[in-house]
Amino acid sequence: MTTLKDTLKPEVSYLEACLPVALAGRSEEEYLMDYLKSMSQYLKDEPRYYRSMGAYWPALKALLVEQGLMPADSAIDSDVAAIYSYERPALTVVAASLYHRERLESGLLFSSIHQLKVPDEVDDSDYEYVSEDITLESKVKPKH
Repeated sequence: MTTLKDTLKPEVSYLEACLPVALAGRSEEEYLMDYLKSMSQYLKDEPRYYRSMGAYWPALKALLVEQGLMPADSAIDSDVAAIYSYERPALTVVAASLYHRERLESGLLFSSIHQLKVPDEVDDSDYEYVSEDITLESKVKPKH
């Protein structure tokens, strides 16, 4: 049976190659803080924004909590965060940004359903992952 651990994620070497562009002359810490502060504001304006991060959301949420940008008692799926994070937080953010861009370009920014690729030898179909953050979903404004 296919699990989240089987899904394909960008290799560290690829993320390292993308990192200088993302940093734009900033340190990794400055980049991380700029990104997390922006994300925190986006989430206040549009709570559904987290959905575009897919399986990266728990790791990003943990970083937001760590930086005091979300409440310390926020529920975090630590199993998913462990799978969809990298040793250096800046690489996690780069990977999440690349994934977010794919979602935006596909018109799936606020969809909570994610089809994650798996190697052909593991399964011939994608792994379905559903983003659900109960706290943020409770802040979504109903459509009129």
